[in-house]
Amino acid sequence: MDQESDEEPETALEALRRWTLEHGTALKGLQAPACNFEDDEDRIHPLALEFERISDEEATDATRMDDMTSMEALASPGLHMATSSEVDMAYQRAKKEFEATPHVLEAVDLDGWTLETSQLQLVEETEEDIKELKILLSCCQHEKNRQRLRQAISEFQVQLRSRRTWGWFPLERFQWSGFEYEKPLITLDFHVPGVGSLPPEDVHCDFGVDWFDLKVWNVEWPQDPGVKYHHRVKKTRLMRDIVPCDCSVEAQGDHLYVKLQKIKDPRHGYCAWSDLSAGRGRKPFKYQEDAQDGGLMDFLEGEYEKYEGYDGFRRDVGQAMEQVHRHQPVRGFD
Repeated sequence: MDQESDEEPETALEALRRWTLEHGTALKGLQAPACNFEDDEDRIHPLALEFERISDEEATDATRMDDMTSMEALASPGLHMATSSEVDMAYQRAKKEFEATPHVLEAVDLDGWTLETSQLQLVEETEEDIKELKILLSCCQHEKNRQRLRQAISEFQVQLRSRRTWGWFPLERFQWSGFEYEKPLITLDFHVPGVGSLPPEDVHCDFGVDWFDLKVWNVEWPQDPGVKYHHRVKKTRLMRDIVPCDCSVEAQGDHLYVKLQKIKDPRHGYCAWSDLSAGRGRKPFKYQEDAQDGGLMDFLEGEYEKYEGYDGFRRDVGQAMEQVHRHQPVRGFD
């Protein structure tokens, strides 16, 4: 019978040390011995550990970057507060300078007529806005921001001049080229005597997605010499949408040209317009590329809700909506 051994079992650390001594290597730091599986394939060797060493300069740079990041993190709230305080002090200083300058608000329009109370309130609000923008301009140092503020001041000055104009006269007659197909521009020709010799600030036009607002000041007609007229043409709900940033106004001689940039339809290109504005009528259907049905269902739903008092029309629209839902052709839509 075998006798039991009194020796304690070998620990894992002792086994590793014994294996290292047998192979003639020593443990050095965290470097594990290399394993040679070709010599003894049956023996299970510990896996080699690989560590990447960095130089002292890299370690110093990394520590310095961490220190700088921590310092910036600690200093950013105070820096932000200091910057805000400087901006506030500059704003208050510029505001005092503007308030110290005497300014009298005249309650009259451009022609010297007394403004009504409601119109005078609008003038006061616009002048306050211009004052605020001028104060910000005096505090601002970045050139691009200064350009934006100058542009905003210019727009508010045009608005102030419009609100100070009490009497507007329409320009009802004009020639236009909207009926031309595949033409990207629509040109409106207004006959205004001497408009080409007016200062640039006397001719202004604002453009929107489906509207434009033309204003002309100080026009003198031969039939009424010595009297200056202010004209305004505002057209909303244009027959189709336009590109506001590509539209323009131009004055030459006795002709004032308003050029509207059409939007290119994905299916029909630059469409011809049957009229300048739709007024209260129905605008043409606008095809939508990103919609599965081209936006036809949304268009019919809007028409269905609009004509709720006319049962016959709502019945027809309801039938057309059902045809669209069943992927059937609808009469009148290509």
